[in-house]
Amino acid sequence: MEEVKCEMCLHTSKTRKIYDYEGKKLCKECIITLKYPRDFEKMKKEVEEFLSKSRKNKKYHCIVALSGGKDSVVALYLVKEKFKLNPLCVTVDNKYLAKEAIENCYNITRYLGIDWVVLQRDYTKLFEETINKGESPCRKCSEWNMREIWRIAKLMDIDVIITGHELPFGTTAIREMKEGIKMVRLLAPYRLTEEERYNILKKLPWKNPNLRGYTTNCLVLGVALERFYKKYGFSFEFDRISAMVRFGLMSREKAMEALECPKVPREVYKELKRRGLKINFEGDNES
Repeated sequence: MEEVKCEMCLHTSKTRKIYDYEGKKLCKECIITLKYPRDFEKMKKEVEEFLSKSRKNKKYHCIVALSGGKDSVVALYLVKEKFKLNPLCVTVDNKYLAKEAIENCYNITRYLGIDWVVLQRDYTKLFEETINKGESPCRKCSEWNMREIWRIAKLMDIDVIITGHELPFGTTAIREMKEGIKMVRLLAPYRLTEEERYNILKKLPWKNPNLRGYTTNCLVLGVALERFYKKYGFSFEFDRISAMVRFGLMSREKAMEALECPKVPREVYKELKRRGLKINFEGDNES
């Protein structure tokens, strides 16, 4: 049977059922997007109005979840320079952030004159279980990180957590969390291109660690993608990248490049093992 491609995103009849909709071949997610379009200008207005309000904590207007990667750093820059807010930056060091990512956090918070807190945690067990099974650790890792950051927000009576996520929560960039704390995906309404983001990063003491996969902070990601790809034959980032294409945030050409199986250098495996991660590596006879 001939493969049918969605005309809006990367899905095909192999990954999603494709429907005839208003003269086009579309997957369900793209049909929903057309029925309930994302109004990015409206989202932007909502975010700007929300962040302009006075906050409960008068010293820290918000928390910025800072990983040292490009997106969270760009979000921090907008918080400080565009919105003129005084954030508290919180980094969850899960034991597997690249050293360059930690250095980026340190250098940029000092450069911008922002207070920074690091929470030392150990996600070794999570990463071992998921990677050795060929599964993605990203959703659980993100949930654990946000749980830790929420606790800091609650402890310090800060009612806003800002992240560097690119995609909105459906048709909004603001989501209610527990006990009156709200999360803002700050980059979602602004639809910044990669070039625009890197132009912002050029203004800051930020260095790209050049890790494999889409990450600019996590040592585990490339390895997890590599294992998942070997098991299933595609990337666990397929849905997210398809959404980026759907919303016009990434070209098909760039998207296909992003979905290629990464080739993780042997040095990354060695560094992960040095940090205590027990993962199987074919051809590695070293202890």
